[in-house]
Amino acid sequence: MATEQLQRIPYDRQRVTAGIMHVGVGAFHRAHQAVYIDQLLDQHPEWGICGVNLRAEDRPLFDALKAQQGSYVLKTMSASGDTEFREIGSIIELIDASAHYADAVSRAADPAIRIVSMTVTESGYHLDEHDVLDLRARPIVEGLNAGMGSSIYTFLHAVVKARMDQESGGVTFLCCDNLRDNGGKLKAGLLQYLQASGDQSSMDWVKTHVTFPCCMVDRITPRIDPSHALDVEARFGVKDRVTVMGESYIQWVLEDDFANGRPPLETVGVEIVDQVEPYEDAKIRVLNGGHTILTYLAALKGHRTYDAGILDPELRAFFRAYETEEVIPAIGNSPIDLFAYRDIIESRFSNQYIGDTVERICMDGVSKFPIFVLPTIQGTVDRGLVPMRSIHGIASWYVFMRQAQAGRIPFPYVDPKWDWIAPMLEPGQEAVFASEPDLWGDVPTRCPEFVDALVHEIEHLEQVFDGQAEGAVE
Repeated sequence: MATEQLQRIPYDRQRVTAGIMHVGVGAFHRAHQAVYIDQLLDQHPEWGICGVNLRAEDRPLFDALKAQQGSYVLKTMSASGDTEFREIGSIIELIDASAHYADAVSRAADPAIRIVSMTVTESGYHLDEHDVLDLRARPIVEGLNAGMGSSIYTFLHAVVKARMDQESGGVTFLCCDNLRDNGGKLKAGLLQYLQASGDQSSMDWVKTHVTFPCCMVDRITPRIDPSHALDVEARFGVKDRVTVMGESYIQWVLEDDFANGRPPLETVGVEIVDQVEPYEDAKIRVLNGGHTILTYLAALKGHRTYDAGILDPELRAFFRAYETEEVIPAIGNSPIDLFAYRDIIESRFSNQYIGDTVERICMDGVSKFPIFVLPTIQGTVDRGLVPMRSIHGIASWYVFMRQAQAGRIPFPYVDPKWDWIAPMLEPGQEAVFASEPDLWGDVPTRCPEFVDALVHEIEHLEQVFDGQAEGAVE
């Protein structure tokens, strides 16, 4: 049941100044970090957010948010159907760097900006499993050549130079994407980018004036759906083109490693810890891995939303088996009750009110499997076992990609590395895919059964789903 009340912004936005710059003000940021900051601003108005957009393709929603001076409505829905509406006002400035790059860099050089955080998706960091930067990736090449563009490294390089030149003081670069050791990865990628640029002075400045704390973020947040904006207008008479919706569950675990002060986030429910690894490990493997391993099967069976997939008895049994037989044993000792955590995740996935689309979760498979699933595969192999549950999920991804290529999936499969993966989908290339070290590391050599089992499972699922995907979506 929905509360017929809109919680309005409780503080004077005119008093708020930006202490944080956030790159990538998409739905997740606005349902997560911006919400935590919003709760602080009555007592700590110096920690408002300046939002930055780097990608021209994201401009329409960014412009819509800017037209509303950065405020919007957050709609949260619990698994029991309880709905709440809250106005969020923590984003007080917005700069479209895809059109006004120098303005965003200049703003970041203000000493009042002490944190530059970001959500640019897993694939936006262009790192392989060994954290080696892909210097051939188009955004990286463009940034190194032009000194501007859509790469987060190019932008941070410009920020470093501006703060160094203006003596703006230390700054924290805070990655809020779903990456294991996300702070370490951001640091590794940026230093390699600076090295490639030949800018030794910026490298030296980063090493002495910048910190890269790790964090774990969690809240299921579907893509923007206009139906929620219509709901807000119908209930409250408020026209909000960028209403964001998320589940009621929210978590942020943050390493206390800041270069120039931080907001008192522990007062609004953020878990400030010395080591984020156990939390991110559980979340990445149990939640993100569970999302990834099941979503392509759900797509092949014609399910449009993830909750419909997890409520499919066959898929739910597979999900529990994957988590119980492979994920949790591979994690091993943990300060978290992993079986209880599994049950919480399963309940959240079953939330029919969220309507998180299979299409959204299917995106970026090339980036997701090495991050979210490979650690479980490696841990299972370490135990002397063949990861058959993981193999089943991988095979479903492969078959899904072939079905998508043939036009048998009712939505486009979006993957920035499609040109790289597509040749492996050709007939007779199954073993090449199953042996690819950029996807599966050294597993194919340590566990030769892995390749044979994956090829066999692909052949089996092709027989099961060949021609069925099109019929399932009629």
